[in-house]
Amino acid sequence: MAKEKTTLADIRKKFEQAGFTVTGGSGNTIEVKKYNCVHRIGLSSSGFWEPLEPPHFTVHGVPCELEDHGYQKFWLSPDGKRSPIKLQDLRDLQRFDQEVRYQLKLKSLYNESLGSTSARTVYDRVEGRPDA
Repeated sequence: MAKEKTTLADIRKKFEQAGFTVTGGSGNTIEVKKYNCVHRIGLSSSGFWEPLEPPHFTVHGVPCELEDHGYQKFWLSPDGKRSPIKLQDLRDLQRFDQEVRYQLKLKSLYNESLGSTSARTVYDRVEGRPDA
């Protein structure tokens, strides 16, 4: 799908018609929410709307990012607290991210479609190895 240049009003309307809650709009940044997830979207220097950071899942009202420890995925809050992910939460985040990418007409890459991307990847088994 080819990206297209749209105005702030057009992008807000597009997301709202798709069932998203849209907040913000000051400057060139908005937040879209759905399925207990939130994504910050901004206008790039080339004039296209794109995600500014990975999507976040809201846990007890706090937007948390996905952190992968290899053996387990966690929600990481801004204050550093971790909580294990439930399967349905991960499915909601993946579906949300795909819907946002579809609305923005961005390419859906294979590894992202599988939901295998995380905001942070931390493999503790590497620490202490002689070759690490």
